[in-house]
Amino acid sequence: MKLKSSRGMTLQHRTGRRTQCVHSGAQRHNRSRLLVPFLVFLICLCVPFTASAQENQERHERRRHAETAETEADRIIQTAMTRKELPGLVLAVVCDGKTVVNKGYGVRSFESGEAPDADTVFYIGSLSKALTAVGAMLLVQRGKLDLDVPASAYLKHLPANWRNITVKQFLAHQSGIPQLNRKFPTFAQMLSSARGVPLRFAPGTGQEYNNFNFAVVGKVIEAVSGMNYVNFMRRNVFGPLRMDHTGVKIVSRNVAISYRSANGTRVPIEPRFKGGPYGIPSGHLQSTLSDVLKFYFALSSGRLLNPATYEQMVSRVHLGLSGTPGWFERRAGRFSLVSKNGATQGFHSLMTFVSGRSDAVVLLWTSQKPGGKGLVRETNALLNQVCGVPLPRKAPASVKSSRGGVRGGTSYKKFLPDFTYLKAHWYQAVSEGPF
Repeated sequence: MKLKSSRGMTLQHRTGRRTQCVHSGAQRHNRSRLLVPFLVFLICLCVPFTASAQENQERHERRRHAETAETEADRIIQTAMTRKELPGLVLAVVCDGKTVVNKGYGVRSFESGEAPDADTVFYIGSLSKALTAVGAMLLVQRGKLDLDVPASAYLKHLPANWRNITVKQFLAHQSGIPQLNRKFPTFAQMLSSARGVPLRFAPGTGQEYNNFNFAVVGKVIEAVSGMNYVNFMRRNVFGPLRMDHTGVKIVSRNVAISYRSANGTRVPIEPRFKGGPYGIPSGHLQSTLSDVLKFYFALSSGRLLNPATYEQMVSRVHLGLSGTPGWFERRAGRFSLVSKNGATQGFHSLMTFVSGRSDAVVLLWTSQKPGGKGLVRETNALLNQVCGVPLPRKAPASVKSSRGGVRGGTSYKKFLPDFTYLKAHWYQAVSEGPF
């Protein structure tokens, strides 16, 4: 009896402990179930404050940079102008959507001795391509142009080996067409000169800067719109944005003059463009700082292009290559820098903006000496010192082809089998050519 009782008591005691453990475990489980949502709630509550604090800190830093914007700009630009012997330059820096610097340096011409300003007319060279690209994207937005369709769908007389090249590949300098260095008076003659000439690489497998890509794009715009290129741009871009001093053969008393050295003296350059009107979309436009700023603000505000079309324009066509439809893109920390430059007969231009963030630098300037005319480093410094944008990854000084040399003085490389892609030469001033 005792044994049974003892066993019974032991069993009862053990059962009680077991029951107590079960109850205790259940309570802990219930507490855990309550604690997890509470912790998630706390984390969710803290994250916005952390993000907000970071945003506030960034905003404070950008305000601090903007307060000393002109001082920083003067230091950076005046040093560059002295080193490169640049006659005149105009600069705009935009931070947080506000123009914090809008200033002229040097002289618009040595003869006048007057400083250039926001309304001084410059030739902008291949910055024309960026404006042309926006014209093409407007047609995309309206459903009239498909960038993934071969350009031959719109232009019937392209050389046979060009007929599978898409409009997008022409826009991003990934067409592979040959460098047509001899300039004939008409577009048809230029196409005839290209017949039978092999492509430099299969379309879409490499990137090489080529001015004639945008002669083709300009003709596509004309074919799709049924309008002359200049008239189309006036009606759809320049006119609506009140870009009153952008186009060709601009008449103004406020014009910049470029120079060349001859026998130790400065000689004014009278710009003369080889070829015919087909070169205008690629590099024959004139503009002013004021007008280029209007163009930038229209892009950044969505006035010209809706978000989807804009995103298509500033996104790389191929992740391994820097070309976008009309621009070049590279990274600066977590930011995307989108840029286009121009250089023609002593005139230069550079427009760089941070996609998705209202920061930009626009530069128009003249030169009097060959070589060393680029201002990419100065642009990076302005974005960094004035707007707080991280410095971008260093672009290579030259880009070699997969065969070990620089082809035709331009940046070229095919995709390698191991997907070591080209970091394309982002600044193309040396290879701009006559248009």
